[in-house]
Amino acid sequence: MKNLKMFLISILFVFGLSYVVIESNQVSADDDFEEKYEIHEEDDDEEGTYEEIGKTIGWGTVIAMGAAGLIFPIRRSAKWIITNYPKSKNIFISISKFLGKYHLYLGLIALALSIFHGVAMYLSEGKLESEGIIGLGAVIFMMIAGILGTVLFRNKKVNILRTTHTTLIAFALLIGFVHIITS
Repeated sequence: MKNLKMFLISILFVFGLSYVVIESNQVSADDDFEEKYEIHEEDDDEEGTYEEIGKTIGWGTVIAMGAAGLIFPIRRSAKWIITNYPKSKNIFISISKFLGKYHLYLGLIALALSIFHGVAMYLSEGKLESEGIIGLGAVIFMMIAGILGTVLFRNKKVNILRTTHTTLIAFALLIGFVHIITS
């Protein structure tokens, strides 16, 4: 029951964070340019559906990567928090254990969502454009880091694997950030 409660709290935190971080979808239409906004063709509607699904899955990827990546700052700050705030020791250790337990699954979800995002956007566009190539680079780095992370899961004492895993994920995040900016 305690694990379920911690899981639900973390999901609520992630959705709350995404609500604050992701800007609203308010649209303002100005008719100064005499453009026709209501063109309804079957192909455009289908492509628009894939694009909307792809964008939603892309933001889901960002959220899943953020949730999986929370383990890094939590573990790095554990000693400082426990020494400076001893009353929060139990809560902090519970969060750290929870993130350690589900880190692998959150990473796999992020990787799967990123692949589905790429497929949906490819179906929407019909070709691989420059921002798609940038996103593909981020997915490749995530895949390699995931393979190393799986090996690291079995051999936790190999520090070079941990460093390589973290470095590859940092590159994937950087490339993913460039992908978001260029899209």
